[in-house]
Amino acid sequence: MAEKDHEEDDPFELVGVRLADAEAEAALNEMARVFVEEFARMGYARERILSMFHDPFYRAPHEVLRRRGEAFVLFLLEGVP
Repeated sequence: MAEKDHEEDDPFELVGVRLADAEAEAALNEMARVFVEEFARMGYARERILSMFHDPFYRAPHEVLRRRGEAFVLFLLEGVP
């Protein structure tokens, strides 16, 4: 991560961008794949990862499940032991 000194005129504002539909879907798919990979690397079992996708507390994984469906998440989980 880049480090820099604080500048007085730095607004510390969040900046969002809107992606085209195709880019947004590709980004959502990649994000979901990375969630599964990271949770698996942390030692979480498939059942635990799936439960995180079902839990609204985990907003981003839950949004993936809501938009893409459980079959998509199960497909991603196939590679997890």
